[in-house]
Amino acid sequence: MRVTFGEIYVEDPSNFRAEHAAFINSKYVVSLEVVEFAAKKAIKNWYAGKRISRSLPIEILLHYAATRQIRDALKLGVRRGVNRVAAVILDESKVEGFKEREFRPEYDVDAIVKHYGITKEELEIAGLEKLPLLVRERITLFSAFEEVV
Repeated sequence: MRVTFGEIYVEDPSNFRAEHAAFINSKYVVSLEVVEFAAKKAIKNWYAGKRISRSLPIEILLHYAATRQIRDALKLGVRRGVNRVAAVILDESKVEGFKEREFRPEYDVDAIVKHYGITKEELEIAGLEKLPLLVRERITLFSAFEEVV
């Protein structure tokens, strides 16, 4: 497994199947370390037989999104056109169309706060620089309790 950042072109998101990598929209990526954290939790649960989905890339997306609902997790995935994404690459030799780029955070604070249910008070107390820890906390709670947080 390798976590990186880059771009991928998607012609039709409804037919897009990535069996050897998980792609997360950069709008929701506060840090690659948080993506790696979620991926490791997903892989650990996958091999322990605690699966939610039938696909490891979807499992990774579910853990990063901290939800059991695939339709909700896919909101953090790719869209039509060129997508800036964090990629969890499971098999380098089988990933097509992905161009690696230097990671420069471009996340949308409002989208992240809304998705993870982070309160205004939490953000005020922790500060914007601790947003990665707040996201990581949601992923940890999801993994520990296997439910939507």
